[in-house]
Amino acid sequence: MLIESLQEFHNAYKKLWKEISDENEKINLINQTNVSKADASKVCCLLQELIIARIHQLPAFELMLHINKDEALYILKDWYLSMDLSEHVKDQVEDLEIMLSDVKDILGEEELKKILNCSEFLPKNKKNKRVKEAIRFALEDD
Repeated sequence: MLIESLQEFHNAYKKLWKEISDENEKINLINQTNVSKADASKVCCLLQELIIARIHQLPAFELMLHINKDEALYILKDWYLSMDLSEHVKDQVEDLEIMLSDVKDILGEEELKKILNCSEFLPKNKKNKRVKEAIRFALEDD
């Protein structure tokens, strides 16, 4: 029945939020996936689904940066920087401030600068006022 599925989703959503926000759970997941490439691949697919579905996307992106930085940066470029953010149905701009800050905090300022200068980052997006604010926040965030 639909009501049962809705209740299961609600319970799983709350449990996922609790665990994806727990520092010990995050460390355990990162350590586990660093040991097993099969686990890392599976976890990356699941995290990517969360990011794209915009379900706990910011903690999922942070974990993805730790587990598979290349895949995380691909998602950032493909789903955020290379789309026209001024007319996009989903408001990805609101996520950029945290995502760019996470890139800087986890991968370093040089990696952030590479992302900000990558060819996928549309010039139109770089001129977007809110995107400029997100970049400024990430660069100044310490």
